[in-house]
Amino acid sequence: MRLSEAEIKALETYRFSGGTANVSSSMLFAQLLHDDEQLAKYVAHVRNEMGAANDAVAASMLVKRLSFLAPMALYAMSIWNKRLVLDPRRIWLDTDDEGEMWMPRFRLEPPEAEVCDIERSRWREQAVHDVFASLFAPLIAQLRRLTRISPLVLWENVAIYVYWVYERWLEDESLAPVADRLRDDFRFLIYEADGRLFGQKDNPLRRFFKGASGMQRTTCCLYVQTKGGTCCQTCPLKARQRQTG
Repeated sequence: MRLSEAEIKALETYRFSGGTANVSSSMLFAQLLHDDEQLAKYVAHVRNEMGAANDAVAASMLVKRLSFLAPMALYAMSIWNKRLVLDPRRIWLDTDDEGEMWMPRFRLEPPEAEVCDIERSRWREQAVHDVFASLFAPLIAQLRRLTRISPLVLWENVAIYVYWVYERWLEDESLAPVADRLRDDFRFLIYEADGRLFGQKDNPLRRFFKGASGMQRTTCCLYVQTKGGTCCQTCPLKARQRQTG
């Protein structure tokens, strides 16, 4: 089932692109997973665009930007009861030279989703597997091998967006009719989902979640090591500075 115009508009918040490509460069997500040369070139491009100190910093910035794919898919799952078709051979990353900060958009060709028509718990597991085990796990493994960056940094980059969007959705009065499903899905993602749904031994979303203590990070995302970059509000370096200062 193709996404409607209204659905495409809603997903644009998470950098979804429903139009045709009109950019200086586009790349299939699958190339990042299966073509070492293309992945290295893409990391070098990000490093140059963001003035990153090294490839590890660029890898972290890459995953932070691509992490918008997670809330995009989870929005469809939790709010519409739809599973985006996220085949990496159909996901295009579109970037252009506009603006000061490198930010890709995601174009699905074609933009399709599947309605939940089976027992939801089993369907939800597949939806979670599609985005985390099929997209982020292999990408993070490739970036670790290429740049030697800790996968913990990259997984927390993804996790922090998941916590943030569910918090926002649960506060949004317009989403009150699906609030119970939002809470149930978030509880599943954090406390119940098995590591295999993330392509990992353990659930990385559970590892970093601090509950009522807020979204204080455990790892530094390394944004401070980019041109003009600073410590994020949730950075552990800033927290340690407050404790010692």
